[in-house]
Amino acid sequence: MIIHTSRAIFRPITPDDYTRLYNIENDPLSTSTWRYKTGMPPPEEYESALWRQTDAIWVVEGRESHQIIGYLQLHDVDLRAQHGWFSLYSRAESRGSGFVMEGLMAFCEAVFNEWPLRWIYAHSLEQNVHSFESGIRRGDAVRLGILQDRMVIDGVLSDVHVIGISRESWMSSKLRERFNRLRISRKSLEN
Repeated sequence: MIIHTSRAIFRPITPDDYTRLYNIENDPLSTSTWRYKTGMPPPEEYESALWRQTDAIWVVEGRESHQIIGYLQLHDVDLRAQHGWFSLYSRAESRGSGFVMEGLMAFCEAVFNEWPLRWIYAHSLEQNVHSFESGIRRGDAVRLGILQDRMVIDGVLSDVHVIGISRESWMSSKLRERFNRLRISRKSLEN
């Protein structure tokens, strides 16, 4: 599923993306807090490391710049329990721009239309949880718990929040309705 908005293109990853993802993911803040806790793998091991325990990856690309802004992963899917986990990553210079959170809406649309999942969950560092706050206030996402002092970042203990999004809440949300109205149709792209 490829989704176009006025600012971004949300699409499945392609092999041509690996080098660009490796380059934007290789910043000091990300490597200490993201999935590579022992440091970035060497470039020749990156693709296999990126796909470890991962079921799907979508990139968020700037519509005008065609620059990859970030990506979202669906991982650790348990089809019997009908849940999975998601991770999102934004390159350093795009953090706070809203592009990847816009990608999260497209991600929810894709996941809940393509996968038989009831819930998707994410771990969010204390420093990043503000990105989910408006969704939590609206009821589109739920803070399921807080793991106290779970990680050490720059020598300081940090909490990790567990965020959940249910199929039921996404499919009936006003945010989904608004997002789908603002999506750019394939017809308008062809004109």
